[in-house]
Amino acid sequence: MPIRHAVVALLLLAACGGETPLEGPRELPLGIPEEGSLLRLPSGGGEAVLYRADSLTPLDWRFRGTMPPILRALGTDLDDRMVYAVDRDGEVIGLDLVARRQRPYLDDVRRITGTPDGAVLALDSTGRPIGFRGRTRTVFNGPALRGNDIQLVRAPGLAPGLSAYSASNRRLTVHPEKGEGREFAVPGGELASSWFGDVQAITTDSGIVVVEPERNRPPRFVELRGMPQTSAFSPSAHRLYVARARGDVVILDRFRWDEIGTLPLPGPARALRPDRSGRWVLARPAQGDSIWVLDMVRRERTITIRAPWAEDLPLVSGGRTLVVREGDDVVAWDLLSAPPAPRSRLTGVAEDHFLQLPWSPDAAGPTPPETELATTDEVPAGDAAQDPASGDEAATDGEPGAERIFIQVSSSQNVAYAKALATQLVEIGFRARVLDPRAEGDGYRVVVGPYATREDADADGRRLGRPYFVTTPESGTP
Repeated sequence: MPIRHAVVALLLLAACGGETPLEGPRELPLGIPEEGSLLRLPSGGGEAVLYRADSLTPLDWRFRGTMPPILRALGTDLDDRMVYAVDRDGEVIGLDLVARRQRPYLDDVRRITGTPDGAVLALDSTGRPIGFRGRTRTVFNGPALRGNDIQLVRAPGLAPGLSAYSASNRRLTVHPEKGEGREFAVPGGELASSWFGDVQAITTDSGIVVVEPERNRPPRFVELRGMPQTSAFSPSAHRLYVARARGDVVILDRFRWDEIGTLPLPGPARALRPDRSGRWVLARPAQGDSIWVLDMVRRERTITIRAPWAEDLPLVSGGRTLVVREGDDVVAWDLLSAPPAPRSRLTGVAEDHFLQLPWSPDAAGPTPPETELATTDEVPAGDAAQDPASGDEAATDGEPGAERIFIQVSSSQNVAYAKALATQLVEIGFRARVLDPRAEGDGYRVVVGPYATREDADADGRRLGRPYFVTTPESGTP
């Protein structure tokens, strides 16, 4: 490395909290998708621009028309190739990625939020919970909701519903599209929800209250010392990360709810944001405008970067690129260089809003929104494919009647991505295969195995160098 580059790297580290450089290059874990794109929505109105997330160079995609001033981005519905956002008047607008035009969809709504799979949730003028997906508006069952602290998140099911939480009212209510809803008495605290909404966690200063909306049973309390402050689920929801006032992050097994590890921090964190690859967690310190970048594979704090925290940024794209604001600019950092360093910059755009898209205009199909989103916790008998690129043949490995144990490493809606990942794993010696979706809304699951024991499965899982969980058809839990 030239001397001037080494000096710059050391100065950057000093400015970011005095981290010591890591030894050797950082390797990208298997299965991380290629970079998608980064959409810039104008806060003052004008043209939307699409960039490569890693280099921040504009893509060959030009918006037709002028957008109104944008207040915030909501999410991306890949099925419809539609991006949703809220404008300054509080109206929900949709931007068609293929037609490259926008139009208004919802007005006179409040408490607007977006789900990871691109649905829009809100309350109408009467307080009734509504959803918007596939350009269709749905009114959910249940009474009108009142209060200024209501949080809306996705509820599970093939016809997704809505969960509403009020810390002041100490109630979590589930509102399905059809049938009767449910109500749970819960304490006040910070709400975390899994990607599919099948489990929600409320953080209190003495532990975690767990609610599973699909199951007809009372909330479960998980005692946790150290004064928990906030929590977040991993993308597959098989881990819950809890930041504590003592200055660490404790990792809980979502199914057994026991502690499986801790990661020390320089102090307490007030927010956690996992990335879509499952490798990184961004932590917001309780004091100051900084970001702690946590590597959950290595179980270490990689670097501290001075940057503000907002609803859209910081974010990690493609498992390696960290995008942050820096003054009036937006900067992309390479997290896998040694040490992590800035690689590109957009000047004068920090006031605009940014949205990570698992899509690019030159792609044959959508990049999967998650690399390890588990849509299921079990592998049913006869469902595994012998050919990693096909889910049609049943697996026959193992003795008849023996418990079949697998590692699940990925679930996505993109079959081409799942087949490519399985083939990659096979080429380096893993017995990987793709399982077809069992129901509408499920993903194509990439599993490795079967194994004779859970210990054997865990041993291979650690070799993967990426998040995974062990699954069996009998237990249904990792």
